[in-house]
Amino acid sequence: MDRNEENEGAEDTRAVMVLPPDPVRRGCFAVLVPGNMKFEVVSLAGGFRLDFRPMTPHEHLASKRERGEL
Repeated sequence: MDRNEENEGAEDTRAVMVLPPDPVRRGCFAVLVPGNMKFEVVSLAGGFRLDFRPMTPHEHLASKRERGEL
């Protein structure tokens, strides 16, 4: 029996609750980076510098392997 045939007369009662992301604390910032970007942290006097660049094909493949997508 098809799933649609089983629920033909039933009302759809499913719901989804989408929670907003936690706000960034005062004095902090957030950076949303696409999955195909890589970042490197460079230590400087008194802080850090983040360098962003696109992933090479080899790095992209390694990243997918780490996540178990391959």
